Amino acid sequence: MKHTKVLLDKLPEEAVDLVANAERVLEGESLNAVQTWGSALAAAYFIRHSELTGAILADARAAGLGEAHLSDAKGAAALMGMNTVYFRFRHIMHTEAYTQKAFNLRMTRMKQVATDQTHFELYSIGPAALAGCELCLKAHEAAVKKGGLNEDNVHDAVRIASVLNGIAVALEIHPA
Repeated sequence: MKHTKVLLDKLPEEAVDLVANAERVLEGESLNAVQTWGSALAAAYFIRHSELTGAILADARAAGLGEAHLSDAKGAAALMGMNTVYFRFRHIMHTEAYTQKAFNLRMTRMKQVATDQTHFELYSIGPAALAGCELCLKAHEAAVKKGGLNEDNVHDAVRIASVLNGIAVALEIHPA
């Protein structure tokens, strides 16, 4: 977590809680190292803060995240960038006029994963939570649980995403 710690040292004192939280969630609790760093990387890509993404990517590689997991984290973030907007729209509108329409959006990358379906779905959880997409969260949670993971794993993936989002916000706070 060398690169992330360097980044954490840049946070303003008002963000001291984020330092402790980042250390906790990135050490892995219910998730193994690959799941932790894959989830963190997908969330970082989704957050779109280049300095944060660079630190997480460097630490993910150092933790042993291979090219297949890096690819799935990128794929999950990219697809969730589209899906969370579209499916949140369908949910918010909550009318048959929209919910009965065909998606007509290509999402084959969700089934043509580089690792396995469970990891790809896990990497999609954080971005879904960041976007506040209820339909996405429920669908990915069901897929993750079908793949043998549990609520603790989903919870930790969301905690990782939330802490990283807080770090991105804190990095943008400049002293007056």
